[in-house]
This record gives sequence, structure tokens and C-alpha cells, in this order.
Amino acid sequence: MKRLTVKDFLNSLPHRAELPIVKKESSLREVLQAMIKRHRGRIVYVVDFEGKVNGLISLDNLKDIIFHHYLKSRVSDPLVITEHIVELFTSEKAEDVMDAGVSICHEHECLHDVVTRMIERNVKDMPVVDQKGRIIADLDILDLLELWLKKGEEAFQ
Repeated sequence: MKRLTVKDFLNSLPHRAELPIVKKESSLREVLQAMIKRHRGRIVYVVDFEGKVNGLISLDNLKDIIFHHYLKSRVSDPLVITEHIVELFTSEKAEDVMDAGVSICHEHECLHDVVTRMIERNVKDMPVVDQKGRIIADLDILDLLELWLKKGEEAFQ
């Protein structure tokens, strides 16, 4: 049996979700809109002007950044909280809050090797990049689990 590549797997998907991408200069409002637009999304990739992956912003990090006042001081004045959120949406940029440590893969790689890396690094989403480092697709752990349900363990050999 031929070893399944990332490209083979991506081509077998019945759907291809729009990539959750924002530019480094994007506001937190734009980051949040990109995340919400992709209904299953837990992350947004941050790219430079050439489309190369520079980092990512997770849903957990975004939640903590936006709602930290609710956790720390339990501010009772809604005006203070509202002003803080408005300030965040207008001043912070994606590159200011992104995690630059992104695990990537290439479409020619063996799917087994990539899944192994995802498990070892505890990542649920991984950008697929071309030879120039530009994001061309996204591996989502839910899609991989769906493949496992349909074809079993042999799909990853």
C-alpha cells in the first residue's frame, strides 16, 4: 500500500475550509472575525506580506488577552471593561500577540510522520506550506480523526 501523503489526504477531503489567515498588521478585531468566520476554528495563522507563516494565535490566548480583566480584578465597572476591549481592538496587532513557534508541514510529507509530529508537539492544527514557506492548506486534527473513523489505523501506516 502506498504511503498516504499530506497532499493525498487533503485532496481526499470532501470540503476545504477557508484558511484562517490574518496579516501581521491585522487588528485583534480582524483576528477575532477570522476565527469566528471559520466555525470550527481554534486558531488563526499570522502571515507576512508574502503569505509566509510567521505565527499563530489560539482561541485560548485570544480569550485570555481580551477577557483578562474578568479574571484578574473582577472589575465591577462595565465602562472600564468596555474601554479596555475597545482599546485592545484598536491598538494591539496580530504580531504583538502571536505565538511564533509554529510547527509546519509540507504537502509531500508522509501523513504518518506529520501526525506523529502533531501528537508529539500536542498541536491540533498545522499549516501546510509550499517550498517558499507560504501557507497553502491547514491540517486539522478533526479531519484526521474522521479519516481514522472511516479507514482505521491502516490509513496512517
